[in-house]
Amino acid sequence: MTKMMCTMCKYTIETETPPERCPSCGNACTFVDATCYTPECGFDDNINTDIYKNRD
Repeated sequence: MTKMMCTMCKYTIETETPPERCPSCGNACTFVDATCYTPECGFDDNINTDIYKNRD
């Protein structure tokens, strides 16, 4: 499964296709792939933490 992050509120959901509306903020947001594809970046949650720094 892919980790998808809402670009507005940074809510992360594990799904193959992002929802039309964010379950957290309720907006029609853009979701980006937040999956970590290298073992050293995602730790146990397998979320690319660098993406949070780039979406402020």
